Amino acid sequence: MLVATAGHVDHGKTSLVQRLTGVDTDRLAEEKQRGLTIELGYAFGEGGAMESIGFIDVPGHHRFINTMISGINGIDLGMLVVAADDGPMPQTLEHLQLLRLLGVERFAGVITKSDLVDRARLDQVAKQTGALIPGAPLCEISNRTGEGLAQLQSILDNASRDCPPRATEAQFRLYIDRVFIKKGAGVVVTGTCLSGSVDTGDELRLHPSSGSNTRDTNVRVREIHTQGKPATSGHAGQRCALNLAGKVSLERIHRGDFLCAHPTALPSRRLDTRCWTVAGPERPLKHLGRVKLYIGTRRVGARTYFLDRGEDNASSHRIQLILDRGVLAFAGDRFVLRDDNERTTLGGGIIIDPEAPQWGKSRSKHLKQLDALEMGQPEAALNQLLFSNGDIVSLRQSKRTWNLTRDEMEGLLARPPFAANTLVRVSADGDELVVSRELWQNYVEHLTQQLAEWHGARPMEPGIRPESLQALVQRQLPARLFKAVLDDRIRAGQIVRQEQLIRALGHRPTLSPQVQREWQRLEAWIKARGANIPLRSEIQQGTGFDAGRLETLTRPAIKTGDLVEIGEKRLALPATLRELAVLVKQFTDTSGGMSVIEAKQVFGLGRNLTIEILEFFDQIGYTRRTGNLRLISDLNAIQLR
Repeated sequence: MLVATAGHVDHGKTSLVQRLTGVDTDRLAEEKQRGLTIELGYAFGEGGAMESIGFIDVPGHHRFINTMISGINGIDLGMLVVAADDGPMPQTLEHLQLLRLLGVERFAGVITKSDLVDRARLDQVAKQTGALIPGAPLCEISNRTGEGLAQLQSILDNASRDCPPRATEAQFRLYIDRVFIKKGAGVVVTGTCLSGSVDTGDELRLHPSSGSNTRDTNVRVREIHTQGKPATSGHAGQRCALNLAGKVSLERIHRGDFLCAHPTALPSRRLDTRCWTVAGPERPLKHLGRVKLYIGTRRVGARTYFLDRGEDNASSHRIQLILDRGVLAFAGDRFVLRDDNERTTLGGGIIIDPEAPQWGKSRSKHLKQLDALEMGQPEAALNQLLFSNGDIVSLRQSKRTWNLTRDEMEGLLARPPFAANTLVRVSADGDELVVSRELWQNYVEHLTQQLAEWHGARPMEPGIRPESLQALVQRQLPARLFKAVLDDRIRAGQIVRQEQLIRALGHRPTLSPQVQREWQRLEAWIKARGANIPLRSEIQQGTGFDAGRLETLTRPAIKTGDLVEIGEKRLALPATLRELAVLVKQFTDTSGGMSVIEAKQVFGLGRNLTIEILEFFDQIGYTRRTGNLRLISDLNAIQLR
């Protein structure tokens, strides 16, 4: 259990911790000279039940409130210290407020300097203190004589036994609050383990604070101390000192840096949060107002974007924090907001989404996702996202949000209500996505229906290009799932991929009665031209079909081979081309080759059209050009329908 002292300067916090642990947490010469705590002090109980308790002695002076904020994440119990001669003071209230904003819910009250006042004064201060922390145990202490110490130890012992265990399923992470060199060992960092566990030999990722010039680097844990003693491992809720190996030095590691076991997590500059404001109209949070964010041992400038507009009078808000510099955080992390000049506490809260979106942050769909994420527990949030919201869940993003390992994520999805028959998992763009089976089936049915409707509207078309089908279904089928659904239908044999087109199983190009009549009229007109292969413009003029209708009639015929394009502008029937090919062969069989002039005479056509026909024969490989003559190259090349 970790206990944080809280209270006004000179109310005896440091002396009280020394009484409980035997350790003087005023470790700096300046602190001893000035008689007040500047840096965070740490001490650990000795013997019996006290051995499992760590104490964080935080500064009491208002000028050092920033140091206090940076050090009280991960606290299990707030020990409110009030001097009997002074009673509760402004910093007493501010410390208490900060502890509550950072999620501390369990308190104990200690009235110090009990030997300096009479009984009436003690009762008065006890009543005032009890009103600040209703229901919390209280005791009176004399740091000078030790009177009341046994009662306080009993209170702490009971609190330690009742302390809820920290979640250890998430991966290890720790904000660094001290860095020093240990002779013979090297660089040592300290901090409170916020989640997971760490063992000697583990590889961790060191994320520097944005103010430093170093980059992320891998480090190895060489040695561990927990709660002030050597250990082989450390876990959530403990004070840890880690001796690190790797590219580490005092120049490369700083207070505010972050150690994490998550291999791929990156800092984010947008955090969606639930924020509780401090009462008082003189210090409100404002939409797009400037603030200072305190998270872990980091302090970063930010702007506040209110996600739930129209709730200006509420005491809590969903706010996206837009940061000046990125921080590495996870869902459930606590923070405090102060004004941009760092004089006043404005509020504090809890992170909902550590990788918040830049666009669409106030849309109803995103707010519904935040409703689910605010449930806190990954299992409950996933249940809401998948089965109530009908969302597509990214496993990469889920592991990042909750700081879970792959095995922890798989274990979560293996438990009810998540099972193989309720979920569908697909790979897309290097990520693994999960949707409910019901939603997946809706996507499949929509794709199948849209393809059937497209075939119905274009019965002559042999198929549709995948990108065109995706454009048709984009409103109901998200782009990142389109390929997965299409591939699933292809594997199931319900959709056929043929070259660059896809079609429904069983679809065959057919002509409607009207189209059949129009095609017969078009075919007869072209046939009547004989070898005089027409231009598209001539076909339009001769048949009366406009460009759009002509395209509708000729495009499927070209794909099926019932029409052949000669160059870019002419259309020929296959039978006409075969007749011309026979004329070429007959002439070359006797003469050995055919010139353009000879072909013009044989075909009975003009020069330009003759050249286009000969070039077409060259293109398909029926003939080859040698000088001014055409020779037969491949008789099989002319096997047109």
